[in-house]
Amino acid sequence: MADAITLKELCEELKLDPRLTRMKLREAAKNNPDLAAIHKPRTQWRWLKGSTEDKSIRAAVA
Repeated sequence: MADAITLKELCEELKLDPRLTRMKLREAAKNNPDLAAIHKPRTQWRWLKGSTEDKSIRAAVA
């Protein structure tokens, strides 16, 4: 996946702590079905750059 971005890459880009960011995303996914659909349990957070998922994840961690 050439245009894919992982949570680790996003955290490096935004200078965020990956552990805290994952916790924040899991909490946000409880109230947002779009975020819940992006990530399956026990898998890596991964999405396409510039997609609607990218925008919603960036909004959730901001």
